[in-house]
Amino acid sequence: MTTTRNRTRHPAGALVPLLAEARMTPENSGHKFARLARMREAGLTVPAFFVLSVDWHRRVTEPLRPQIDALLRSADFTEPDSLRAAAGRIRELYAAVPLPEDLEQGMLAAFDKVIGPDAPAAVRACTAGAHGEDSAQDPFAGLSDSFLQVRRASVTDRVRACWASGHNAEALLYRHARGLPLDADGIDGADGIDVAVGIQQMVPAERSFVMFTCDPRTGAADTVIAAGLGLGEGVVQEKVGVDHYFLRGPEQRVERVIAAKPERLAPDPQRPDAGPVPQPVPPELRDAPVLEDQQLSELAGLGRTVQKLFGGQPQDIEGAITADGQVHLVQSRPVALDLTLRRLWSHANITESFPGATTALTYSFAQKFYRSIFYDLYRRLGVPARTLHDNDPYLERMIGLHRNRIHYDLDSWYRLHGQLAVFPYFRASWESMMGLAEGSGPKAAPRPSPARLARSMAGVVRLIAGHGRAMAAFEIWWEALIADRRGADWSALDPLARIQDHREVWRQVGNHWGVTLINDSVLSTTAGITGKLLERWVPHEGPGLLSDLLCGDESNRSSEAVMSVLRLAHAIRSDPRLSAALRADPDPGPALWEAVRDGVYGEAFRAAALEHLDRYGDRGLQELKMEQPNLRQTPWVLLRMAGEYAATTLDGPTLRATELQVRAAAEERLTAALGARSPRLRLLRTLLAALRRSIGHRENSRYFRSELFGYSKAIFVSLGEDLHARGVLRAPVDAVHLTQDELFGWYDGSGVSGSLQALADARRGEYQRPGPDLPIGFSTLGPVRDQLPDGPATGPQHERHGDGELSGLGSSGGVVRGTARVVLDPHRPVEPCEDLILVARETDPGWLFLMLGANGLIVERGTLLSHTAITGRKFNIPTVVAVAGATTAIPDGALIEMDGSTGRIKILAPPPPAAAPDHGGEASR
Repeated sequence: MTTTRNRTRHPAGALVPLLAEARMTPENSGHKFARLARMREAGLTVPAFFVLSVDWHRRVTEPLRPQIDALLRSADFTEPDSLRAAAGRIRELYAAVPLPEDLEQGMLAAFDKVIGPDAPAAVRACTAGAHGEDSAQDPFAGLSDSFLQVRRASVTDRVRACWASGHNAEALLYRHARGLPLDADGIDGADGIDVAVGIQQMVPAERSFVMFTCDPRTGAADTVIAAGLGLGEGVVQEKVGVDHYFLRGPEQRVERVIAAKPERLAPDPQRPDAGPVPQPVPPELRDAPVLEDQQLSELAGLGRTVQKLFGGQPQDIEGAITADGQVHLVQSRPVALDLTLRRLWSHANITESFPGATTALTYSFAQKFYRSIFYDLYRRLGVPARTLHDNDPYLERMIGLHRNRIHYDLDSWYRLHGQLAVFPYFRASWESMMGLAEGSGPKAAPRPSPARLARSMAGVVRLIAGHGRAMAAFEIWWEALIADRRGADWSALDPLARIQDHREVWRQVGNHWGVTLINDSVLSTTAGITGKLLERWVPHEGPGLLSDLLCGDESNRSSEAVMSVLRLAHAIRSDPRLSAALRADPDPGPALWEAVRDGVYGEAFRAAALEHLDRYGDRGLQELKMEQPNLRQTPWVLLRMAGEYAATTLDGPTLRATELQVRAAAEERLTAALGARSPRLRLLRTLLAALRRSIGHRENSRYFRSELFGYSKAIFVSLGEDLHARGVLRAPVDAVHLTQDELFGWYDGSGVSGSLQALADARRGEYQRPGPDLPIGFSTLGPVRDQLPDGPATGPQHERHGDGELSGLGSSGGVVRGTARVVLDPHRPVEPCEDLILVARETDPGWLFLMLGANGLIVERGTLLSHTAITGRKFNIPTVVAVAGATTAIPDGALIEMDGSTGRIKILAPPPPAAAPDHGGEASR
């Protein structure tokens, strides 16, 4: 199938005197033909055509106006028979009207030149004007007449019929319902019933299609193609069996619904002037797909070209494919959707923070977190207070909750980022980071004025120039704020005083936290520039070089927490009694912790464990989820983690030494490649130093976020206990099924219901039965709960490069071979093995302790700068992220080999028959 461009062009309208040399426009030719002319001008393959402009329609209709007006005034639009009778009488008027001689001669001359005296044509009507057929507001789909296989001798009668079709009963009813002009008095205005007629070469189509460049059901940026055998009329009017193809997501994965096709529409061999008729399809083609994958890919690419030509607006495209594989486009019009009602949803990145099903308390708290920190970001970037006020509804709904899982509401993000004059310049990279196809979001806003852009850029430069000082000040501020609240006992304080303290903390958070988002932007920009320069200047080294160069960075709070656990592990190894106790019970409960706290295993270990809990007690698995207890609430979990490390040879000094060796070797390779005195080497070292600083700031700020959420969790836990003591809740844990406003509102009088237990019971049921996962990205159009997909995306879920091979983004170098352990629920025990390679959907900072026990990390989601990737580099663990479908493609217990530099993964052998341990699934979440 080919999509070659035209080699010859006919000047638009040159063959019709009233159009002269003017370009075809919606006003003189209708949207349908103006668009076809524009596609031909762009070099797309459109069958040659000419147009009888609306001027001809007006001239011919002039003597008929009084009678048409009278018929329309007498018609009853509530009675179908009355309207059909009026339309039929108007058709009779057109059928009898004589054509001006100059029109008839000009039309037949054009037919001979463009179509050919012995060739068939398609004669098609199109109402014109601002609200004409195929406009964005009024598609008028199927309301005007079209005639196929028209010969020269019949063309004048078909043109009259096309003019009359502007007053078809259905077209009149549509106009009446839309409040558009109906009478002939409007015929000289832009909104009158003006009809242009196009006469176009017939294409001998073997296959035909209708293609939408967005899913018309949801508005998703997917390509949807309906294709059948024979002429396109069979597909458009559903006269033949039609296959449906859905090309989903940025990767355009194909879903098919293949129909039986016993008939196709084709010219009648006995009566070629009579139009197409159904004809039998050869048996071997009846159940075969109309289109193969390569053809689908080419059509989708052509659709994107047409959509871009018309300003990025989704298109409804019709076309024909001839025996030589040539695609001929015969129509393109805007998809008649109100895209302001479309919502784009994604959980591609947010699952690192909020994996799996989430309670109402976590969701409501996360909503306020996003609103607070992004408000501060936009304020720092110079967005006026009035604009922030006007866009507050979007700040409130940056995330949504579907089937109890948190998703980004990307339309809100587009709107909010659009406040920034610089957004058009980083939109494409942001869409890529969010896993979106370029241009899949709302139509881009006009480029800002040079003055506004200059002011915005100056503000960004000032922020970046002072960023290091700002982050240092942020860390000092946070320590001063949290120091006295870290691990505090809130039960002695009046509940309303606890709420007031919480609001004070969050008031300050809203004035400071935006600087961490600026750091994220600096980090991603610096990483992108550094990666591109390395790729250009030392291409033979591959992507693993950057990972190695980022090893050995300065210590940060996240790594300090891990080092603290490793020191506890070393102490356990040195204490035979404690080692024996943990071997006897590797998953200890409160009793062993009480013994440690009472000094049974020595004062030194007791002090070290308590110090860890005081300093790092908010760091743990799924630490941002209010329903997940942290180490302060379950301190015996700390003993389990330290005991697991004690059973290995891991220790802090060795990890640090290995990390520095990896970086030193990478520095030597870079110096050898560029030269010790190279300006390029100096530039890269400067960028790498900045990148390491930004990574350190990011890890610190993420740890501070853990403390912030831990502080709020402690407040919420204390309120749950208080409500239980008052008899309002059956159990303190029920508080996690209430929103923050409902909890606070019960105490301060702002709540709307005192029946908190009833609310908690209803929410608990939804939380425990969330339903199947949704696709990583999807769209809705209209009421969101009516539009949720039935289940996760179908089709290929992982990329394979060969039998037993997958790939992702290499993030920490090294080749390792070992046993895959697929972990869906990190709270459940993992069967130990010396060569464990951890395979997960996503991770959060609390997975650090599990990660360090692995020889390799494979994660379905993430980027080069995700927490998983940073951890892998920090601790020299080969890591591959963004491996779609890894947890289903890699069998638990299989022998696999992974390359953390190239991102390639090989499944070498299936798991032994007995190796099928249950590591937890959705039901355990």
